[in-house]
Amino acid sequence: MPIAPHDVCVRAVTRLAIACVGVWLCVTPLIGQTTAGQPSPVCHECFWKIFPPEFRTESTAFYTRFVATDPLVAGDVDYILWRSTGVARCVARQRYRHVAEDSRSPFRVLSARAMLGFTGPECQEDGRDDLRAAARAARELSRKGTALSLETAAAGRHPRFADEAIRASLHVPAGATTFVLGATRLEVAPGTRIGAQVERVARDWVSYQMQWNRDGRALARDQILDYHEGAFTRAVLDGVNAQVFPLSGTPIARNGGHWFAPDENGVFRFAVLEDKVQYPTSHVAGDFGWLEDTHGISAIAGQALERGMQLVIGCGDSEGKAEAAFHLAQRGVHVVMPADRFQDLLLGYRGPGVILGGAPVRQVKGKSVLGDQPVAFSVREPIVVSDTKRAYPVQYYDAPARYFRRLSQSVPLNLVFVDLDDDDQIDRVLSRADAIGATAVGVRVMTGVEDERLRVWLKGAAQRRAVLFHSALYPYAQGLFRDFPRQVTFGDLHPRFHSSN
Repeated sequence: MPIAPHDVCVRAVTRLAIACVGVWLCVTPLIGQTTAGQPSPVCHECFWKIFPPEFRTESTAFYTRFVATDPLVAGDVDYILWRSTGVARCVARQRYRHVAEDSRSPFRVLSARAMLGFTGPECQEDGRDDLRAAARAARELSRKGTALSLETAAAGRHPRFADEAIRASLHVPAGATTFVLGATRLEVAPGTRIGAQVERVARDWVSYQMQWNRDGRALARDQILDYHEGAFTRAVLDGVNAQVFPLSGTPIARNGGHWFAPDENGVFRFAVLEDKVQYPTSHVAGDFGWLEDTHGISAIAGQALERGMQLVIGCGDSEGKAEAAFHLAQRGVHVVMPADRFQDLLLGYRGPGVILGGAPVRQVKGKSVLGDQPVAFSVREPIVVSDTKRAYPVQYYDAPARYFRRLSQSVPLNLVFVDLDDDDQIDRVLSRADAIGATAVGVRVMTGVEDERLRVWLKGAAQRRAVLFHSALYPYAQGLFRDFPRQVTFGDLHPRFHSSN
């Protein structure tokens, strides 16, 4: 899920002002311009159209003045400027080559070699030897699926593709009159290996956070970014001494016009979104490529299994991400998706791993407990839920409707849908609930206005309840869970049904 354009622009201006006094910034001239060779098969220009034009201008100004002591980061900055200005900067390959030949970290060598391999053709160079070297580094790290993918790309062979079918069904007992959401519980114990997407956890080039060095080590809590998935990951670490590993560097392959990331065996089965392939820090040659700034469960599922992760945290806002979460759960790996728009696809899944969307997080005796906030509903009571037909960035307000529509396929529910066409319109949902005497709503809370309005409504009567969707990315959901433990819960993938018989 991309950051909303207005969020980007505000953050960009703020960080630009702050960063100008940072120790790792100074003014530097452009150096080593090189003419590009084969054009990229990806429309990098298309990416910038997601955002307002001023973001591109601000980003270019920021990165023109940015100097990193880490050559990997310096190379990435060259590519950001290449994609934002259209002026080739093949000098980036010299920076990657320095790391590839001199670094003692196999994690950094893998990144450098893979990026050299996939950037070669665009800079009039053959990258196949670098792809083979990247494969060797991957094998040294026991990333066998990644190694196989890189070897396939180097040899120009056709990769293996496969579908990942989600198997999910809900058992509703005859005569069920009530259901409970939020009873699912996940305990995170000390020493848990947590794999996280890179973007908005370890670094975020869109918000000018580039300091992570990709050495494969766990991040300290204060190294984790403090918004979106990073903030959620920090909340988990507040209650437990666990290890967080950013999962960087994923091979991708194109099939039928779409891009896919591999599983742990090098079989490409998880769709990744086009805009992530268009990132200036992603590199593509022909029908293969490499994602450095991984985003979403689909981009990290394979290496999560390769690297023995026990819990994975990442975005869940596409079908491919939901399928990757299912794949992990079948293998006993737990998954948490604070961005949970497509979690409805997983309602009633079966597997040893626990999958949660944007659930509450609390600290209990040296552990972090996620979920475990049961709230009961009648199958007959009206439930008023938000919906939208608008596109990005408003589209996420349909998450409540998606979930409850899917749930109603298993049990008849009395649902009332309220269309929204912008943020800060939660009053439309709450007013409709009051008008028909409903005391249950399904909503998204992204802004301070939405948080305030929902709080006032919940305080108006103890029987009022709210189910939150696509809200845990933002600063308000955990406070609502904490302050209204008997009234606010989350979209549980395993509702518990009860009969009065």
